[in-house]
Amino acid sequence: MNDNHIRFADKYFEKGDAAESAVYAGFSSLNAKQSGYQLLKREDIQAYLSDMREEYQLKYGVNKDRIIAEYAKIAFFDIRNIYDVDGGLVHVKQLDDNSAGAICSIKSTEEWGEDDDGNRIITGINKEVKIFDKIRALQDLGKHLGIFEKDNEQLNPNTKKLIIKINRNEDNQIKPGDSISLD
Repeated sequence: MNDNHIRFADKYFEKGDAAESAVYAGFSSLNAKQSGYQLLKREDIQAYLSDMREEYQLKYGVNKDRIIAEYAKIAFFDIRNIYDVDGGLVHVKQLDDNSAGAICSIKSTEEWGEDDDGNRIITGINKEVKIFDKIRALQDLGKHLGIFEKDNEQLNPNTKKLIIKINRNEDNQIKPGDSISLD
């Protein structure tokens, strides 16, 4: 690998765009897509990218099991776990790891009013809890585990199609009483 190949691979690892990475590495912008495609097919560049991914995974603790665990926090989040017995929101530092991992944000808004003397006072605090997309997490986990492929017969090329034949009259019109048959 030469310096241009390394520059390409480094930029590709950062951006994920082969054409942009090729231009960054000094290749012509006129055929950047083609150059990027060709560079990505090189075994030495693939090995370099693989080493970078492995190093990144080790450095930041990113691996398949951890990603699935984070998806599971969102997918199986139970909103009851973030409220106390009186219906108040549990303080953020008291949230269990699974509930905290499913929460995208917590927004607090103060409500203001006046006391009997006309002084401004806080009359209440509204807290809005935004949860990551549970349906998407369930779908992504299901896809990863192959759950939907087993149950999705419409993806099976051997699935029989329902064909409806409608007998029409000589004017090619459907009239009341015309017969419909299923094959």
